[in-house]
Amino acid sequence: MDTGSISYRRAFETYIRKGIPINLSQKQTHPTSHYVWRTRGDGKVRPSHAANDGKIFAWDNPPPTGHPGEDYGCRCIAEPYVANINEHIEIALSGISDIGSPWSSRDFVHHYFNGNGRGVAVRETGHLRSIVAEYRKIVIDDPTRLPKQIARKARETKNGSFSNNFYNTYDMTDVVFSLGDTTIGGKYTGNSSEENGILSVSGEMDFYLEDFFRDPLDIFDIIPGDNLELARSKSYRIYDNWQGRFEGKIYADASSSRFG
Repeated sequence: MDTGSISYRRAFETYIRKGIPINLSQKQTHPTSHYVWRTRGDGKVRPSHAANDGKIFAWDNPPPTGHPGEDYGCRCIAEPYVANINEHIEIALSGISDIGSPWSSRDFVHHYFNGNGRGVAVRETGHLRSIVAEYRKIVIDDPTRLPKQIARKARETKNGSFSNNFYNTYDMTDVVFSLGDTTIGGKYTGNSSEENGILSVSGEMDFYLEDFFRDPLDIFDIIPGDNLELARSKSYRIYDNWQGRFEGKIYADASSSRFG
């Protein structure tokens, strides 16, 4: 234990006066990160402790009086404090729109042969809304995926700014057959602030989609070692981007959180 702490000094005084050994293996363990200060509510309570009564303090940030029971003769207690919140991280997306009617598989093949390799934004194919909707279902609406990543970064910072990049490959064959496995990624930048064991988080997000439409007739297979530029000359880029914002409240203690 910390030999400079109030609790150690109190134990040392007890040892000097009563001969009770100091337990050097004593370790401060607490069921919650915060507590409510409670006094006995009688005339023996010292004024400085009476002023703390009912207030919330963090175990890792004691008040000037020290924690309950640390000051000599203190009969105050620390009542575990767990805030009751509707824990959430909401992600709202923007910049999602389609242009024209959705392309069929024949349209994708037609562009392969006649588009001179020109890249195509997903919204030009009329499929951006459906792709983003599937991505939201897989990654955003699942609290163990993107929301959990945001929560972890916010906990690392607690008070301040944070950011992170993310990407993965998703099978979109059932949504748009001609896309197949598609890379979707992006970056989020946000701020977090902690109060009484609760983190408030908010920030902005940028998303991108990257894919290539290639070889509709299996006449050109890309395998390890192939010339990438040659591969691209036989394919065309499919891409797009959109934006988002997030906000929420989560428990600072990951073990108590659905975003743990």
